[in-house]
Amino acid sequence: MKITKRIHSGYAELESTHRQGLPIKQKFGKYQYIYSEKGRKISLVLLKDYFHNGEDIWEMCYSKKNLFEYIVRFKTQKEAEKWIKETLKK
Repeated sequence: MKITKRIHSGYAELESTHRQGLPIKQKFGKYQYIYSEKGRKISLVLLKDYFHNGEDIWEMCYSKKNLFEYIVRFKTQKEAEKWIKETLKK
């Protein structure tokens, strides 16, 4: 399994708006993690206070050939990574 860590595009865009003086609240973690194996990819990102309840969640998107098939949310990165590793082994 290959893991790629990159700056999340939503985070990069947010930094750009802050440099322009626009006070937009951060909703994404800084990084997006891409887990890949056998032509399958799963993306994992941190969503900050996404449901406005004070809790952060981890959201993963599973795709085949660049089409998102489903989205699953987890309370912790550890839970998400466990699910991702099990899913990519199948």
